Amino acid sequence: MTHDAPFRIALILVFVVQTAISLRYVRRAGADETIVRRRAEGVLLTVGIAVTYLAYGVAFIAYLLNPSWMAWSAVAVPIWIRWGGSVPLLLGAYWMIWALHRLGDNLTVSIDTKADHALITTGPYRWVRHPLYTGGMVESVGVCLMMANWFVAIAAGLFWSLMALRTPMEEGKLIETFGDEYRRYMDRVGRFIPKVRR
Repeated sequence: MTHDAPFRIALILVFVVQTAISLRYVRRAGADETIVRRRAEGVLLTVGIAVTYLAYGVAFIAYLLNPSWMAWSAVAVPIWIRWGGSVPLLLGAYWMIWALHRLGDNLTVSIDTKADHALITTGPYRWVRHPLYTGGMVESVGVCLMMANWFVAIAAGLFWSLMALRTPMEEGKLIETFGDEYRRYMDRVGRFIPKVRR
């Protein structure tokens, strides 16, 4: 049993459980049908998001299958810091599942809203407007720490940076759909982190 084995087991468990739960929500909402839809955010941003997500995902799976495949980009990190990554990993995964549960049938993969879209402002949406992104960012910090890998960290950082660039477009669609109701929501609630009240 190598020193990477416990980290791989922990990551596999979280990955399998979270993927199974997430796919249930994606299928129930029909969000998988929006993956191949013409992308309103433009070709460059769509390709950038896809490429960085693919790089992150392939590196992650490669590490789970055989850590030696990712040894070229491994970083020497103290074991206690690597285990510390389990905190953001679990918090991010829980936060995302909670957000999916609250979002329900309103889930889409594209930035477009659905014809019967509802504005959700409860659960994690009470504190941040995009809790799926917040949870994903936090979770990826945990993954990067547990894997101790600079390539994964760069791929995750680029992916979430591009998602942050896409978010104002998504919010433009939400304003088109909900108008002043969404503008008031934006005034009250932070995009990725809670707003500090004075």
